[in-house]
Amino acid sequence: MKRRRTGQKEMAITQGKMPFVFGMVVLATLLIAAPAAHAACRSPKNICKHFDDCLQRTSDPNNKDADGIRAGVKARNGQIVLAGAEACARDLGRKQQWDKWARGCSELEFVQIARVELELGKAYCDRYSQ
Repeated sequence: MKRRRTGQKEMAITQGKMPFVFGMVVLATLLIAAPAAHAACRSPKNICKHFDDCLQRTSDPNNKDADGIRAGVKARNGQIVLAGAEACARDLGRKQQWDKWARGCSELEFVQIARVELELGKAYCDRYSQ
C-alpha cells in the first residue's frame, strides 16, 4: 500500500509540473518572437544595399561607419548597426532616403540584414522583396 500511495504522489507532482514547464516554453517563445513579429521593414532590400555601399567604402581611411556596422553585427546590437548606417547615410547624402527605408524596422532586423550582407554579399540583398 505504501508503494502505491508514494507512486501516486510522485505521479501527481510530476503531472503538476508539466503544465508549468509547457507554459514557460510557450512564454519564452512568444517573448523571443515578439520583436520580430510586430516590426515590418519597408525596404529591407534597399537597407541591405545601403549596408553594402557603406561597407565597401574604402576611399576614406578615417571611415568609422563600416567599423560601427561590423561591431554592431558582432555584438548583435541593432543600435550600433543603426548608428553606423545613419552616419554613412549622412556621408553619402542619403539621410532622407535612409529614414524612409528604415522606418518600421526593429533593431533585430537591422542586425539580421547587415549580417546577411556581411556574410553573403550584395547579391543576396535581392532575396528581399520590395
